[in-house]
Amino acid sequence: DDPLPDKLHARWDDWRNGLKDLVMVNIQRCVKPRDFGAVKVAEMHHFSDASTSGYGQCSFLRLIDDSDQVHCSLLMGKSRVTPLKPITIPRLELSAALLSVKIGSSLEQELDFKGLSLSHFYWTDSKVVLGYLSNEARRFHVFIQDSADKGSH
Repeated sequence: DDPLPDKLHARWDDWRNGLKDLVMVNIQRCVKPRDFGAVKVAEMHHFSDASTSGYGQCSFLRLIDDSDQVHCSLLMGKSRVTPLKPITIPRLELSAALLSVKIGSSLEQELDFKGLSLSHFYWTDSKVVLGYLSNEARRFHVFIQDSADKGSH
């Protein structure tokens, strides 16, 4: 509620007066450039990772057109802070991979690929996640259970 100091008043006025220029800001949000040819291949690449501070993922769309030109666009990224309750890095890596799968599914439902076959690629540097997914000899306990499934196991 105090008045702005004189030395900041000029900067404040410049910033406030510049707000009207925001209508001229144009950010292209289309994931396919205008001059890009007919898409023949559409792929989503999902990267996940974790650390002691948090975990996250990012998803990119990779398009190849009829003249073999390639274009990549960031679709979405999401991060989470590590829970206060101690949790192991392997479990955090699994959480990051699970987040990638959920976001990949959501993106495919939300985006319209007009009859294109869409391939998903999931990338991780975690040997624990890769081992968990490729182990066919032993099935593991449910890692994440939806609240609707509780009580049925």
